[in-house]
Amino acid sequence: MKEKSILHMPLLSPGWKKVAFVFFPLPVLLVIGLAFGNSDLDANESTQIIYGFWAIGFGILNMAREPKEDEMIKSFRLQAFQTGFYWLIWGLGALMLVNYLRFDRITSEIFTVYLVLFLLNAYVYAAFQYQIYMSTKD
Repeated sequence: MKEKSILHMPLLSPGWKKVAFVFFPLPVLLVIGLAFGNSDLDANESTQIIYGFWAIGFGILNMAREPKEDEMIKSFRLQAFQTGFYWLIWGLGALMLVNYLRFDRITSEIFTVYLVLFLLNAYVYAAFQYQIYMSTKD
């Protein structure tokens, strides 16, 4: 596959991991500040702000290169994305079931793009880190 292909995803340098970790506490502080400054902040809006920032943080972590990026890491990365999508399907199914049992309907305000991207990127990151952990454990 050519490097200039549309299917080629350039990875970020490992230094971007530090930037990604800023996206985890920042939305909580932002929501607290908005709550004090703007009393009519909806609870759903605040959760979506947090989900959005966390999705960006996990997305950057998923796209950051490891210090040693070899074929094994590339294989782990591919498997992590496959595993992430697998668990996303089951996670959304579980959320839909809980929502149906609780409110007698499948749809809800909680099902947004921010939530789905957060869950997907969190699952991918967890699967990737687990694979790296298991490979160093053996």
